[in-house]
Amino acid sequence: MLLSARKPGRPLAALAPCLVAAFVLSCTGAGGGGDGGKGGTAAAGTFGTGGGAGAGGTAGTGGSSGGSVAGAGDTGGATSNGGVTGAGGAAGDGGASGAAGAGGTGGSSGGAGTSGAGGGAGTSGGAGATGGGGATGGRGGATGGGGAGRGGATGTAASGGGGATGGSGGVGGTSPACPAANPPTGGTRYCSNSKGTAGNYSYELWAEGTGSGCMTVYRSDAKFSATWTNVEDFLARMGLQFDQTKTPAQIGTISADFAEKKTGGNNLVYVGIYGWTLSPLREYYILDDWGEMKPAGTASDGTPRTHVGTITVDGDTYDVWKKTRENKPNITGTNQTFDQYFSIRQNARQCGHISVSEHFSKWLGLGLQLGKLVETTLLVESQNSTGTLDFTTATVTVK
Repeated sequence: MLLSARKPGRPLAALAPCLVAAFVLSCTGAGGGGDGGKGGTAAAGTFGTGGGAGAGGTAGTGGSSGGSVAGAGDTGGATSNGGVTGAGGAAGDGGASGAAGAGGTGGSSGGAGTSGAGGGAGTSGGAGATGGGGATGGRGGATGGGGAGRGGATGTAASGGGGATGGSGGVGGTSPACPAANPPTGGTRYCSNSKGTAGNYSYELWAEGTGSGCMTVYRSDAKFSATWTNVEDFLARMGLQFDQTKTPAQIGTISADFAEKKTGGNNLVYVGIYGWTLSPLREYYILDDWGEMKPAGTASDGTPRTHVGTITVDGDTYDVWKKTRENKPNITGTNQTFDQYFSIRQNARQCGHISVSEHFSKWLGLGLQLGKLVETTLLVESQNSTGTLDFTTATVTVK
């Protein structure tokens, strides 16, 4: 039950050496664009057939004679100014995309052959492949008549996709929707405090104070509907009653399945499992859904609850709270002091399976002792609120 007083009966690498081959290769040659990524292996790219020895110097690795090798640990030609007016050779093959080696930082902005007409669209050191996208990935022969070269033009190869920016992360999946269900029809409607049985289940309606509320019992599993208008304190529940001689563990494995639809629910509304035990006297709640106000560390009367810990049951985390009620109404018919236990799901849901016995056993692990089980019921409870609720799926079982 909530925390207002209730009447009796109320429940709740370093630079590589220059190489000399059949043709002249330049280590820091004019127009020596980025050397390919840091950590490249051996001679990256065979010598090109063109672009050699233009009047303005070789065209760097971004076109021309296969130039600068991607030496191990080479951090890329550092902004040489070569090949200013070179006529450039015939559009060379520009060296075969030096295997920029994993981890390459990409040639750092070599100013290759700024006005040379030679040097075909060299592949300028392979854009640092997956080497973290390289700063500007060796701009190889940027204006050297051979096009901008494919040297990782802007070094955006962050995802190793040759300059691709990489796909954005996918949107997380959503929880499965509750099954479509229409509220039951027929049934017996009660609009004053009532209790009774319907098949294998027991029900109870209890309200006090201002406003009004009704409960309709359908005699189909534990399904019921409830409506309330400006009610001060309202509770409707339906489930299993026990003979009060056994602990939950002695009874068996208790669980419930539910699906519900609600409207309104301003202020305080609880939806979930409810019951009592005797010796010791305890009132317990397992709350899977609520209204506008999520129940937590403050009781409805403004006094604090004690946070005992968290438990994981049925795929989500529940906060466990304890509240001591002093000299209050309860199922014994006399005012007594007793503890309330709450498992409050961190994420509300409107349908699912509730492993009631698992809550009980995990409460025990937190030092919360239960007594002889009186009842386990599906519940809607409200204070100072207006709304409706239909349990379209409702079972409580013991195995």
